[in-house]
Amino acid sequence: MANDKLERVCVLGSPGSGKGTVCRRIAEEFGYVHLSAGELLRQERDKEYSPYKDCIDEYFRQGLFVPPDIICSLLETTVEKSKSNKFLFDAFPVHMIDLEAWNKRELSKKMKLSFVLLLDCPQEVCEKRILDRGAGGSGRDDDVADKLGNRFKKYKEESFPVIEYFEAQKLVRKVDASKSFDEVYQEVRGFFQSSVQQ
Repeated sequence: MANDKLERVCVLGSPGSGKGTVCRRIAEEFGYVHLSAGELLRQERDKEYSPYKDCIDEYFRQGLFVPPDIICSLLETTVEKSKSNKFLFDAFPVHMIDLEAWNKRELSKKMKLSFVLLLDCPQEVCEKRILDRGAGGSGRDDDVADKLGNRFKKYKEESFPVIEYFEAQKLVRKVDASKSFDEVYQEVRGFFQSSVQQ
C-alpha cells in the first residue's frame, strides 16, 4: 500500500445498471483502482490451486451469494498489494452481512468511505442491457434470461437494507442510470470532482 491514508467509494446498483462501465471510466480519469467483487471472485475461481475455487464454483452454480469472508479476504489482499490509496468497491457491500464482515476487518478502520455512488435504473432497462451483453459474448454465465429474475429478486431483498443504512448516514449519491452513458458519467464525474476539492 502507498500509505495508511486510504479512501474508498462504494459503487452500488442493480445488475445491468452500468457499475462496471462507470467504474472503468472513473478509474481512468481520477486514478482509482477498480475492484469488482464479482470479477475478483471469477478470477479466483479460475485459479487452479485457489483454496476458494470449489466453494466459489458451488455458490455460483447455485446462484447464491459467496460467503462475505471470502470476498473480504480477496478485497483486502488486493488493496494491500496495491501501490494506490484510492479504491472503487464495485458491487460491495451488496448485503448487510457483507458490511458486517468488512467492518470487522482491520483494513476497514484504515479506509475512509468518501461516499456511496448508487446507480438507480429501472429493472426493464437493466434486463435489456444484460441480455444484450450476454448475446455479445460477455463470458458471464449469469447473463442469461433464466437467471435474471433471481438476480433482481436477490438484489431487492439483500441490497435495499444496505442502501438504507448508507442513506441514514447521508453518504449516498444517487444517479439516474437509465440515461445515456455520457449523461450518467457527467453527473457521476461531478461527485468525484467535488470529493477531490474537499
